[in-house]
Amino acid sequence: MTREYYSLPEVAALLGISRIAVFKRVKKGQLEALRIGRNWAVPAAALTAASAATARPPAAVPSASPAVPPAPVVKQRDSGPAAAADSEMDSMGWD
Repeated sequence: MTREYYSLPEVAALLGISRIAVFKRVKKGQLEALRIGRNWAVPAAALTAASAATARPPAAVPSASPAVPPAPVVKQRDSGPAAAADSEMDSMGWD
């Protein structure tokens, strides 16, 4: 037995989007729905059309040349008292 109508929370669960997103689509006219008192009912036919519209094709893989990682930056140290202090800090685990 198939259903003719679905509530907005049911449509949200079926489409994998939030209830508010479904309500916004109804308000914009992107999703057909009937108002019954305070509730909305979405026809099953409109739901199949909406699920096809939300399905996205897989992302295309760019056909660019392979990326070359940047060369590492080598920091040159001076010799002298500052270098001695830096090496002392390095041995203690300070940055």
